[in-house]
Amino acid sequence: MPKPEQARLRFMTVFFGANDACLPGSATGQHVPLDEYKKNLKNILKHPSVIAQNPRLILLTPPPINEYQLEEVDLVQGFKDPRRSAEHTQEYADACRQVGADVGVTVLDVWSIFMAKAGWKEGEALIGSKKVARNEVLERLLVDGLHFRPEAYRLLYDSLMELINKEWPDQAPDNLKFIYQPWPEAPK
Repeated sequence: MPKPEQARLRFMTVFFGANDACLPGSATGQHVPLDEYKKNLKNILKHPSVIAQNPRLILLTPPPINEYQLEEVDLVQGFKDPRRSAEHTQEYADACRQVGADVGVTVLDVWSIFMAKAGWKEGEALIGSKKVARNEVLERLLVDGLHFRPEAYRLLYDSLMELINKEWPDQAPDNLKFIYQPWPEAPK
């Protein structure tokens, strides 16, 4: 077995933006301006430690949010003003996609995958916004309007595996060599 310093990092996912996309001035203090968010993503992707490993990089967009669920949580936690909006979060997903295109990194568009699952189509009012009716599918994906339920994690995992199979078929789990012999072939 290789030592940790000899290990080869095959993939690295970068999944930032959900908290950065808090509204400016929100009580969480987590907001990161859009230009700074893009700069941060580029800095991570081009960091010497990342480059030294030479992994297959996958940038994940922030997922959509559900303002209805978030409002309920915010009220319980004592927040009077919204901390997030569907439209503002979409801007961060768009920016993430743009960074991927700018630096030539593969993007897993979590935002679009979740929105498509919820039935949204380009040009329509955003599902998750209080400007449209509640969406049952989005509510099944998000426990509190932001964090994933098991169904969302399954959707993320399946989408990631589909991307790996498409972009790097030689790295698909079924195509990797065993480090150790499979159980039926191991010495008894």
